[in-house]
Amino acid sequence: MTTTNRRRRLAVAAAHVAAAAALAITLAPTAAAADSYGAIAYSANGSWGRSHAYPTKAAAEATAVKSCAYPDCKVLTTFTACGAVAAKDHEYKGGTGADLSAAMKDALSKLPGGYIDTWACN
Repeated sequence: MTTTNRRRRLAVAAAHVAAAAALAITLAPTAAAADSYGAIAYSANGSWGRSHAYPTKAAAEATAVKSCAYPDCKVLTTFTACGAVAAKDHEYKGGTGADLSAAMKDALSKLPGGYIDTWACN
């Protein structure tokens, strides 16, 4: 085999590996987000719990409530991509979005003048 043929085969092999890696990176976040759930729960005292990457909505919500660790904890938001909670004067509103920025914007739109207290993404 000549040096030119070796280089050509190596270049073709490298191109195939790069194309496969690019495709895997492009498709992986979408597939993972569609198959995973997360949730954020809050107590009236401002304590919170969150979960992400759970196989079911119920499991994500139960984990968020459990990690909040107060009897009055309630789920404010459940998501498949990202979730965020806005806070203002002991009031809390949850939001969701395809990415963190969208989730934050959604939460803040429900509580004008608030700030993002916590967030989570799958």
